[in-house]
Amino acid sequence: MEHKPFRLTAKLEVEKNGICFLSFKSIELLKLIHSTGSILAASKIMRISYQQAWTIVHDLNALGALPVVLRRRGGTTGGGTELTKYGQRLVQVYEEVQALHRAYLVELELRLDCCF
Repeated sequence: MEHKPFRLTAKLEVEKNGICFLSFKSIELLKLIHSTGSILAASKIMRISYQQAWTIVHDLNALGALPVVLRRRGGTTGGGTELTKYGQRLVQVYEEVQALHRAYLVELELRLDCCF
């Protein structure tokens, strides 16, 4: 594999009214919440604070057209957190767009190869 000293990079973020709604970090958090059923467990895996994870979830729920994450209080049946169908769809669509974004970056890099 050929080593290229220059590489084109860009971060894919979806904004709503100038505020970041979806990013790689928020999508990773949503995927981990879906697999663990817990904001706390997801935050530990990502090595971010629970407060930071909760803020991301709160912002997603506030900015989304529908709730993204639902929390169930503890008790005899235990608590937990789950992604809504809307939240699952956001993850799916973001990952599809991310794949297209990566492919486009590769195409742009090929155009730049002659200059760098």
